[in-house]
Amino acid sequence: MNKKQIALLAIFGGAFVFLLKLLAFFTSNSVALLSDAMESIINIVASIMMFTALIIAARPEDEKHKYGHQKAENISALVEGVLIIIAAVLIIEAALGRLFNPVAFDNINLGIIISLSATSLNGLLAVLMWRESKRSRSMALEGDAKHLFSDVMSSIGVVIGLFIASVTGLYILDPLIALVVAALLIKMGIDVFRKTSQDLMDSSCEEEERTIIAILEKSQGYLEYHELKTRRSGHKVFMEVHLCVDGDVSVTKAHDLTVRIEKELELAVPGIVPNIHIEDQNQCQKHKAEEPQAKGDTL
Repeated sequence: MNKKQIALLAIFGGAFVFLLKLLAFFTSNSVALLSDAMESIINIVASIMMFTALIIAARPEDEKHKYGHQKAENISALVEGVLIIIAAVLIIEAALGRLFNPVAFDNINLGIIISLSATSLNGLLAVLMWRESKRSRSMALEGDAKHLFSDVMSSIGVVIGLFIASVTGLYILDPLIALVVAALLIKMGIDVFRKTSQDLMDSSCEEEERTIIAILEKSQGYLEYHELKTRRSGHKVFMEVHLCVDGDVSVTKAHDLTVRIEKELELAVPGIVPNIHIEDQNQCQKHKAEEPQAKGDTL
């Protein structure tokens, strides 16, 4: 399955999970299960946003967007982080209403069974999205997968807590569990928000840079390199670097050198868009004077 197919599956699967969790709430009268259902509403909205972002990101470059539309995925993940936090706030509001006025459950056993069925489906969707996000390096899929993983973990915690509450008769555990779920969601939302914000601010791709540096340092045919820069846009990694070559090197040899290095980079870093600038010794010396920290290899 490709990214768009998995995104569509997430939308319809999320809707079905929401209906199951809503049924679990009406069956049991548990505010913790209600909080679980409310989070699923956010899941559906986020999945629709993710699908839309993937369609936009797949558009080819045009006159107004010469670097493509991949940042649509980053924006989708950013908004999803905000939605996760909003879901947590709604859960807190619902839980506080019962914190000082605990209510007994109705048919809690059936509610728990229905909730576990919905959680299993969510877990399957999360695994599918996580695998595809790693394969395609999709920020939108990764954000939605993390959201669903958080939903699965919180749902399991809810079920365990409700089982204990039903056995002991401590019904105050119901709103307390809902508040714990809300806290976990806030943390997840902040994590997604932080990571996506870094990409939107064009932070360096540290992991990819280590691979790029390793390739540059083992390559031969140039004097040194400097001004290595990287940034991420959706699943693509844009990279540029300056290579200093001997002044006697022909244009053809310099071109062949860049092609060889670019091919190595494309094999090692999926989605990379390399941009290599060639400089002669005079330009190189000028940069060395300006940047004493410049790194490089010798022939």
